[in-house]
Amino acid sequence: MKLSVKSDYAARAILGLARHFASGKAVRVEDLAGEQSIPSNYLIQILIELKSAGIVRSVRGKEGGYL
Repeated sequence: MKLSVKSDYAARAILGLARHFASGKAVRVEDLAGEQSIPSNYLIQILIELKSAGIVRSVRGKEGGYL
């Protein structure tokens, strides 16, 4: 099965967030982008869509990021 680049990046982002879920700490976009080799500007757009779908959650502030 062939996935679009956006679908591939979204799946990798979700898996990356899942790896950090047990720690209970939010993952910064820059850290996730680096780990998954995804351009951070594009990752932000994907995470916004995933948030609106209720798949990920964002945390604001100094310790903020995505869960």
